[in-house]
Amino acid sequence: KYAILIYEVKDMDNFLKLTNDLNEYAKNNQEVYDYMQEEDIIKAIYYLDNIAINNEMDVLIFLLAMNLCNAYAKKVDNHIIYKFKKEIGTIINVLNNKKINNVKICNIIDKGSLYIFKIGNIQFSFHDQKKIEIDEYYHEDMIWDGIKKQPCALSLFNMGINDELNNNTVTRFGDNIKIMLSKLLNDYHNNKITSSDIIKDL
Repeated sequence: KYAILIYEVKDMDNFLKLTNDLNEYAKNNQEVYDYMQEEDIIKAIYYLDNIAINNEMDVLIFLLAMNLCNAYAKKVDNHIIYKFKKEIGTIINVLNNKKINNVKICNIIDKGSLYIFKIGNIQFSFHDQKKIEIDEYYHEDMIWDGIKKQPCALSLFNMGINDELNNNTVTRFGDNIKIMLSKLLNDYHNNKITSSDIIKDL
């Protein structure tokens, strides 16, 4: 038999602390929605479309980006953004082909499917009409903790991508994702490319 390869971050203590800090921040910032700009959604979509899922930190960043897309899509009612907020199947299919520690998923059938992800010490929940098979390695019966993540979606996303654990995150082609995103945003700020061009090409 082949050995099962387990993927995980090297600094687990700091990762668990980060997810706990994110959860506490969300718990204490439920009332007022973050002010979000076009550049913020460009960053989130870039991560969703390009990040290589190699460990728990990558999963966390992906979920934070999805959460931001969820919040932004409701704000602007943009059908293109709604397309990117429905990446639940993408992350589950990637996870099904790997074994990443500290990730649990629950599917609750209720007017479609509610997917609850627990990553470290924080939960995320997303609705999708499709039923997606979840590898038993990740399945765990859960109840949503009731902590809303969308009001402070931008703050949570920025806390995640600016954490030092994200410094070595790469694209699916092996490039440092922060460097590649910085180049894209530089072209955006210099009016070499528009947000519509960026989102359309992603």
